[in-house]
Amino acid sequence: MPLLKLNAKRLKTKVRKFSLVISLLSLVMLFSGCSAVGSNKPAALQVTSTPEAAVFLDGKHLGKTPFFSDQLRSGEYLLKLSASDASFVEKITLTGSTLTVVNRELSANFLAQSGEVLYLQPKGRGLLVVSAPSEAELTIDGKFYGQTPAQVENIEEGEHKVSLVKDGYITREFTIKTSGKYQLIASVTLASEIAKSGKLPTSPTPPPTAKVEVVQTPQGFLRVRADPSLTAPEIGRVKTGDKLEVIQEVKDWIKVSFEGKQGWISAQYTKKL
Repeated sequence: MPLLKLNAKRLKTKVRKFSLVISLLSLVMLFSGCSAVGSNKPAALQVTSTPEAAVFLDGKHLGKTPFFSDQLRSGEYLLKLSASDASFVEKITLTGSTLTVVNRELSANFLAQSGEVLYLQPKGRGLLVVSAPSEAELTIDGKFYGQTPAQVENIEEGEHKVSLVKDGYITREFTIKTSGKYQLIASVTLASEIAKSGKLPTSPTPPPTAKVEVVQTPQGFLRVRADPSLTAPEIGRVKTGDKLEVIQEVKDWIKVSFEGKQGWISAQYTKKL
């Protein structure tokens, strides 16, 4: 099986520039001895976080970070990391014979969180880098490749130093090892300098906050759930026309602020403002 392995190491933090530097020293194939990638093969997941956090897959508690398992079933899962008043939720896809890597710097303020999700795509070549926020400047081995999302097809197999820079956000740098047989995908989250520092913005007018409006639903209201899942507990309801602040987005779900709380609503019944 192809084996995917990642050794993560933090190098240093530059306080003045709020620059977080992380070295992902190798992302290579796992499970040596097998050549096929398929849904019937076990998949692997590695999760690291700061601070230590509980790891849940589809609501099932698997342990605490740092977490590793190479005996998971292939498929789409809802990953949740929880540490005190900080949490992170993301939908991930585990592919047989490969390792999905999740690194996360947690914070009670979601805008102060940062991290990356790394995985190999059996179909495709090269490197795909996406980021939140988008339009971050991508540099690989000192060469500028444009703004995210960015597809780099002609990249040599081996180790490369990747850097993402965006005004107002903490720079992230990491080293990857690409494979000539797979596409490496890096989904990176950048932390806001203001949110990370805890300081109030010097500008008298803060930047606009993303919002959505609740549209008409069959029931006349929209349930707010604790997690982005139809089986998650209902923690409140919002009505048609309500305008809500967006905290986070994942596939088909939006985390919003309402009544002094935070919860998830179906993106199907919203429109962006």
